Amino acid sequence: MHVNERDIHDLVGIGFGPSNLAVAIALEESGHPLRSVFFDRKPGFAWHPGLMFAGAEMQVSFTKDLITMRNPRSRFSFLNYLAEQSPDRLAKFINLRTFYPTRVEFNAYYAWAAQQFDDLVRWGTDVLDVSGVPGEDGIELLRVTVRDRADGATRSVLTRNLLLAPGGTPHVPEDTALGDRVFHASETRERLEESFDDLSAPYHFNIVGSGQTSADVFMHLRRSYPNARITTNIRGFAMRPEDDTHFVNELFLPEFPDWFHRQDSEFRQKIIDDYGLAAHTGVSYDLIPQIYREYYEDLSSGCGALSLHRFTELVGAYSDADRAVATYFHLDSAETSKVEADAVILATGYRYQMPVPALAGLGAHLRMETPERYAIRRDYAIESVEGFAPRIFLQGFAEATHGFSEVLLSLMPMRAAEIVQSLAENTSVESR
Repeated sequence: MHVNERDIHDLVGIGFGPSNLAVAIALEESGHPLRSVFFDRKPGFAWHPGLMFAGAEMQVSFTKDLITMRNPRSRFSFLNYLAEQSPDRLAKFINLRTFYPTRVEFNAYYAWAAQQFDDLVRWGTDVLDVSGVPGEDGIELLRVTVRDRADGATRSVLTRNLLLAPGGTPHVPEDTALGDRVFHASETRERLEESFDDLSAPYHFNIVGSGQTSADVFMHLRRSYPNARITTNIRGFAMRPEDDTHFVNELFLPEFPDWFHRQDSEFRQKIIDDYGLAAHTGVSYDLIPQIYREYYEDLSSGCGALSLHRFTELVGAYSDADRAVATYFHLDSAETSKVEADAVILATGYRYQMPVPALAGLGAHLRMETPERYAIRRDYAIESVEGFAPRIFLQGFAEATHGFSEVLLSLMPMRAAEIVQSLAENTSVESR
């Protein structure tokens, strides 16, 4: 099949959140003349909009922005963003004496950086299908079919390389039906604004989960709804702090993914199991005392508005006309209870589904390390069979092979640069 070279992209990206934004920055700063386009289903840049609570802080330093760890002189840094906002913004941030900006401010920084790539991004676009395009020696290119969400028009683009960074899929516990009153925490802000607009009402909120998101949702509800009852249900005994102590934090040094990828799968899994609090389920150390104080003051005042149910597992929930109904199993007593509330908020995390649904049509060409996980090379590309020339890169899916930084923000600039370097080395100017 003859294809005009001018119709072929060197890179098509799916999703334009922080991870692919970091790649766009790395591409620009690399000087490699690669023709790229990114598709995102959202109408514009938005990073966890449902969790944009006033006062909620980042869990990573502002120095772990889109670029600083790799190129501290870059114009895309958080500090440069502050300097461009107003004459005194940078000085006043420095005077805060903190490494941790709010999530709202960091989201504004991301949006500022994303605006500088508007010519590369097609917002409001769904990716419908990815298929292989045969050449003389096998599959030569990929055809990506997309649909404009505004007018429904579909079209296809050809590419030599594909980069997926769609973000995690909200995890919903088994036998739980999402609805108006049962929703994942990622939708909290919108749901509260739509259905719980009376801030003085005595609503009853049930939170499921014990990690940072659960803590952020709790604090937001406590500040916004002073007369509400809040019940938090956790599977263990207590909220535990994230482990960001100095030696453990070396899990996020730039050289760690290289070392981690060389280890055998059993040893890698042991590290993930042993140090899970460095990346998962841990709550910011400074936030736990604030939450405990809220519980203590509620107790001492006799209000009885706050409850913490330990060793409690959600086994089902659904929305009724005017209430949420949840069933919990109590691990310590082996008893089951049914609870009615105004809303059940699922702070139950995210999953990175593999095989990726968008790649379903290419399954025969991609190697799996296990039935649930792709074989992912050091450069974040999926290993493929002989005769499959395109390369498919993943961001966010390789924790099992590259370490904890894969699902966090810490090493985004380094990963982006490695992907761009691999693209440059394997996409020759002559081929275009």
